[in-house]
Amino acid sequence: MIELTSKQRKILERHAQPLNPLAQIGKERFNEEQAAQISRLLDEHELVKVRYNIVRNMTEGENATDLKRELDKLIEQYTNSTHVRTIGNVAVFYRAAKEPENRKFEKELSKA
Repeated sequence: MIELTSKQRKILERHAQPLNPLAQIGKERFNEEQAAQISRLLDEHELVKVRYNIVRNMTEGENATDLKRELDKLIEQYTNSTHVRTIGNVAVFYRAAKEPENRKFEKELSKA
């Protein structure tokens, strides 16, 4: 996990805006299978949107904001990625590609 500056976050947010969510966290909550799926997606795309459908199925006593923050941290830990932003029920995660020649955003991020 890397620390992003606000300028770097803005760059990644701009690139993530047209993307569709590729993974979903449903009523089963977050598990290792979903972590592996998100990790594979990060290997392929570097920047991935995750939809939190679980928020729709919450009981009255649960706090949606706390649940989303908890999910953000869990996904970061399990996938060794960096949480860029959560807007509504969609979170964006970034992890640079392992091979330097496959890194799509490195040049732009290094300038920020």
